[in-house]
Amino acid sequence: AETLLMPPFHNGQLRTMKAHYRAREHNVRIVRPLNYAREAMTREYAEAAGLPVITDNCPGCFEAPKERARVKMVLASQEQLFPDLYGKLL
Repeated sequence: AETLLMPPFHNGQLRTMKAHYRAREHNVRIVRPLNYAREAMTREYAEAAGLPVITDNCPGCFEAPKERARVKMVLASQEQLFPDLYGKLL
C-alpha cells in the first residue's frame, strides 16, 4: 500500500507496478506473487521458517528509507480507524 500512495504525494499520479505484466521487448512475463501479501505475514513466515528478516524497507538504498517509513506510519494510523483499509486499497 505504501508503494501505491507514495507517487500521488510526490507527482500527483496514482500508479504502481502491476501484479503481473509482460515485458514485450524481452518477451518475458513478470509475476509478483507476493504483491497482495502483507508485510507482517511475510515477516511471520520468515521467522517461523528460520529465514533472515531484512528490517529496512529498501535494502538497496544507502540511506534510511524516510519517505516509505513515513507513509507506512500514516497508513498504520489510518488502519486503526479503518480496520479494512488495506483490503479496500488493494
